[in-house]
Amino acid sequence: MLRRIIKPGITVALGDGVGALRTDADGIAICRMLGDVARDVGDIRLILGWVPQTPLELNPADFADVVVLMPGWGARSVLCDDRARFLPASLSAMPALLAEVLRPDVLITRLVERAGLLYFGTEVSWQRGLMDAGVPVVALLDDAGPMASAEAPLDPVVVTVAGRTGEGPAILPQREPDAVHDELADQVLRFVPEGARVQYGPGQLGTSLMRRCAVPIRLDTGLLTDAVVELDRRGKLLGVPSATYLIGSDVLYEWAEGRPILRGIDHSHDLTRLSRGEPFVAVNTAIEIDRYGQINVEGVDDRVVGGIGGHPDFCCAGRLSPGGLSIIAVESTFRGRSPFVDRLSRPASTPAHDVDIVVTERGYADLRDCDWDQREKILAELFD
Repeated sequence: MLRRIIKPGITVALGDGVGALRTDADGIAICRMLGDVARDVGDIRLILGWVPQTPLELNPADFADVVVLMPGWGARSVLCDDRARFLPASLSAMPALLAEVLRPDVLITRLVERAGLLYFGTEVSWQRGLMDAGVPVVALLDDAGPMASAEAPLDPVVVTVAGRTGEGPAILPQREPDAVHDELADQVLRFVPEGARVQYGPGQLGTSLMRRCAVPIRLDTGLLTDAVVELDRRGKLLGVPSATYLIGSDVLYEWAEGRPILRGIDHSHDLTRLSRGEPFVAVNTAIEIDRYGQINVEGVDDRVVGGIGGHPDFCCAGRLSPGGLSIIAVESTFRGRSPFVDRLSRPASTPAHDVDIVVTERGYADLRDCDWDQREKILAELFD
């Protein structure tokens, strides 16, 4: 089927997240098949979104161009090849980029079927926007994946079902927090009021936040992890959470089945929506923070660790939300290195003016009523 669809000069997008296709029903790697066709046809551009796992048997040399929308995680090995590149853009910018300069000619992805209708299962991300814009979709239907979409069934006119799979989404269980993450979580949670909408990230801090939160909260975030299940079982989750990705273990996927959770990035990262309604508290971290509060979340020097992602989107929304906050939580030292630097080693991911409070396990610095000189002083004191 790929040989019928792929023509010289086209752009192919692969669906992202834990639902990204790895193999077909016969166990053959999707990227290998796609690369074989691309080599024969020539002049094919490939777009990868957020890749939690290294793409199986992907060779960037098979393509004219490989564009990664979200570096880090499984994309690191891809970006070691000089023929692959990533875009320094926030997640909220992705729908516009994919509608215009990066518009693909086809999306290859995974879907699930319920009562004869087709849905995205473990992520919606930017994929629904492509489909609604008329980009043709080639899909495998996953008989082992959950359906957590909050959106209407997909238009079957633009979907070509290439077969079925029982592969299921990637299993990426959460790491257990260390004591320092519990200390960080306690510092953050003093600023989270009952009923607030909270955004949190993946990782040990996010797990601690969900476990140690003592008041009922709502979740309005980019992705949901296993920790949300614990929050719900403790009776501290209000309403139905909102996100665009799931990432976790079968515990999360089984819990999410049939729940209207996932929507596109145009909803999950919509600054206007996020900054209105109940107080929105964004809790994020940093690789580096400079003396004014500028944040770098991409890496150190030329070493890429992660992508910009939704960091600036959520920080700005927290800053604008009445009663809300933009909180940056970092360990005072990580692997013997302080995140507090005189000058960022990479471009700023999030501007200083979108950071309200910086938290370490030692305490916090409230920057909301500080001028630049005062910011320098209290941040230096926090990390001293």
